[in-house]
Amino acid sequence: MMVMDSHMHLIRMKNFDKPTYASLNLGLPKDTDLDTLVNWYKEAGISHAVCMGQDMTRIWNTTFGEAYVREAYQRYPDFFIPFASLEPIDKFNRFNQAAYDELERSILEDSIKGVLLTPPYGQYMSNDKTVYPFYQLVQKHDIVMQYHHSAQMGPAILAPTQYAKMENLNEVCVDFPKMKIVVEHLGYPWSEHLFVLMTNCPQMYTDLAMTYNRPMWVAWQLVLAREYGVIDRVMFATDYVSFSYDLFSDNPANDFKSWINVVRFDLNEINQKCGWPLLTDNEIEDILFRTASKLYGIKEK
Repeated sequence: MMVMDSHMHLIRMKNFDKPTYASLNLGLPKDTDLDTLVNWYKEAGISHAVCMGQDMTRIWNTTFGEAYVREAYQRYPDFFIPFASLEPIDKFNRFNQAAYDELERSILEDSIKGVLLTPPYGQYMSNDKTVYPFYQLVQKHDIVMQYHHSAQMGPAILAPTQYAKMENLNEVCVDFPKMKIVVEHLGYPWSEHLFVLMTNCPQMYTDLAMTYNRPMWVAWQLVLAREYGVIDRVMFATDYVSFSYDLFSDNPANDFKSWINVVRFDLNEINQKCGWPLLTDNEIEDILFRTASKLYGIKEK
């Protein structure tokens, strides 16, 4: 069974603002050698990865590494699926014309397949009309609009909750009905609200990134996803950033394999013990590969 990572980050430590992170007692992730990273993925049986930076210039004075994303795609075009990341509103709460121009250039010249926005980190609303020209551009070119639109599982200052609430996306779905949307992290903790949005927006998807250490919670959310008829739009993702950082060990290949096994085996063990419906083989295959492969046009070998 093939596996695809629908969401990971490429970073360079030089793009992080040390004073900002030091003021909050947060460590900085380490650089990852690209060849080593791809080998970790292949060891875990992962055939493709959707890669992105994470622009947090507005509040954090930090980008992850847009140039690194482009470099990764140039070196491994059959493995990485490149995204852009940007902040649509500048530090003065104005439309970010420079980011818009760069996005348009990236779409036309860099073969990007999507754009990451992180409203909680940037402290703006995803339904702010200032952001709408970006959505128009994304919908026009039929690429993916991806959101970190979840509560931060850490200090509240990292991502204030009012900027992450799921209802902020409702208006976006209404105004851009053809825009393909991915909401990361099962929209934690508003997953059922997300599933309702997904029933009304057939172009909306979600992923399991950073949920594997809560397998009981994930098992129940997938029961609900089936009840709402949207389980076929849930995707496996690692949210990889750096080895020996956050939830990652010094050997991420082992982390990847462990999380794949959560989906393949552990969730159904929980379902069986709790008397909940089991995931079918087709549902597991959809989560691990088929859903993301259809979204990004990857053919199964």
